[in-house]
Amino acid sequence: MPSISAPHPTRICVFASTLAGSSPQHIASARVLAHTLHALDVQLVYGGGTTGLMGELARERVRLGGAESVVGVIPGALMGGERADGKGLVKLETGWGGGGGGGGGKEVRQGWLDWMLGLVGLEVKRVGRGAHGEKGDSAGERSAGLEASLLGTSVYGTTHIMPSLSARKAHMIELVATAGPGSGFIALSGGFGTLDEVLEVVTARQMGVHRREMVLCNVEGFWDGIVSWVEGAMKRGFVREGSEGNGLLVCKEGVEHAVNWLVGERGEDFNRDQNG
Repeated sequence: MPSISAPHPTRICVFASTLAGSSPQHIASARVLAHTLHALDVQLVYGGGTTGLMGELARERVRLGGAESVVGVIPGALMGGERADGKGLVKLETGWGGGGGGGGGKEVRQGWLDWMLGLVGLEVKRVGRGAHGEKGDSAGERSAGLEASLLGTSVYGTTHIMPSLSARKAHMIELVATAGPGSGFIALSGGFGTLDEVLEVVTARQMGVHRREMVLCNVEGFWDGIVSWVEGAMKRGFVREGSEGNGLLVCKEGVEHAVNWLVGERGEDFNRDQNG
């Protein structure tokens, strides 16, 4: 597999909760996942939060592999809720990207965000589709965001700040779709947001937007209900048979099995074939 410093590193995007859950096994699995990704030199892409499973996973991955080993992707509107204050982080108001009021339009709000991030020592550049000022279509403009790299002191790696939840998901998919062999998606335990991200990836794959695999990491049977729903939908003719076999939605017990499904011998061959 290519290293993190390669032009197209192997990336695994992990969806997870900003809460820790009631069982210590969920946090423990986040730590194990960080160590597994480090051992395989895989770059982590995640939702940009600093609390719960998200925070534990990102902190441990950066501690092991440095800031370049983690890319967080978060909407500006969630910076105050999913990123804790302190430890060199900045809490933003929701006027940019959050549907907040105020005159001046999008360009003024983005200019204000650039200025505010600069005050706390953040280096900012445009990322995503439409990042370089091209007019493009409205979807491209919505997916353009900001990259905020805390100079020298970040414990969460690089953060890409996007203008909306939809742009966040589109950017995460783009980062994985354009990455090296063995790249894909893993879901730890989580709530509505995590489930939404899982279904977005699966639906995008069905539509041909990308060809990466979505793996559910089934900690203490957390995803059993979703697996049961998929099986029921198959029996009733609403989901095609063989969805697991073609990597549309795979469920694995334990972190190591989930990662190995993507980056092991079988996963590398699958992704290489899909990318031609």
